[in-house]
Amino acid sequence: MLLDPRQLGAFLSVIERGSLGRAAEPLNLTQPALSRIIKRLESQLGVPLFARLPTGMELTPYGKALLPYAKLLKTEGAQAIEEINALRGVSRGTVRVGAVASVIAMLLPSAIEKVRKRSPGLRFQVLEAVEDNLAIALANHEVDIAIAGNIPESEDVVRIAEHEFRDRCAIIASSAHPLQRRRKLTIRSLLDQPWVLPPRDSPPRQQFEALVLSLGGSLAPVAVETRSISAIRALVARTQFLAWLPQPLYAADEAAGLIRALAVEGMAIERRFFVYRRRRGFIPPAALRLLEELRHQ
Repeated sequence: MLLDPRQLGAFLSVIERGSLGRAAEPLNLTQPALSRIIKRLESQLGVPLFARLPTGMELTPYGKALLPYAKLLKTEGAQAIEEINALRGVSRGTVRVGAVASVIAMLLPSAIEKVRKRSPGLRFQVLEAVEDNLAIALANHEVDIAIAGNIPESEDVVRIAEHEFRDRCAIIASSAHPLQRRRKLTIRSLLDQPWVLPPRDSPPRQQFEALVLSLGGSLAPVAVETRSISAIRALVARTQFLAWLPQPLYAADEAAGLIRALAVEGMAIERRFFVYRRRRGFIPPAALRLLEELRHQ
């Protein structure tokens, strides 16, 4: 049985909009016409994809099973058209890459520049996020490749390579912080300090807390939680807050004399980075060009 792309597009539109009425307009269909398309798809598959409720359309278990495949077919169909247009000279493709902040700061600029010199028509969409959000972005077809620390492999995400790039995380404070005058510190001596850290459900925070626990410490309540690197750097540079960041993310402040790492025993660790892709489907040729350049970084 072949799945009709038009039917799959209608299926996805109903999911996105939540009802037949709201989904029909962007498809330039009447509600009855859209309803017939969905019913034909259900008839072909022999199962109900939606439960019709007074509040809208809700996916059945069969609909939930179809959803990731429908997304995959839609995305790869669009990529196929883009690649054909590239061969025709109509366009040159789009690279959709996600990465953690250190990789974006240190690796991607030169890699993108070199790829564009060879393929000036390429467009780049770059998503900055931490590992858990990058896994979601891969699964949802928001990016085609991701470069990050450890992301557990799943039915959606698979690791394909390790990159040679490394960074180092350290506890940082303003250059004027009184702790900068102390040559040797332990994490236990810092537990009563005010901290600015990412939210507790983020991988960097979990890694930090696991490291603190391994050294026999236990953090007091964190004063400020934010995913904003700019906010973390500003709070550290201008106040008495401490933070734990990879060196590339505070390098400019360090060079300006605003922030320095503290010599805290056991808290300066090296991170490894890996390349990930979706388990199903293929990597678009445009993204492969970026991967090839990254291997030489």
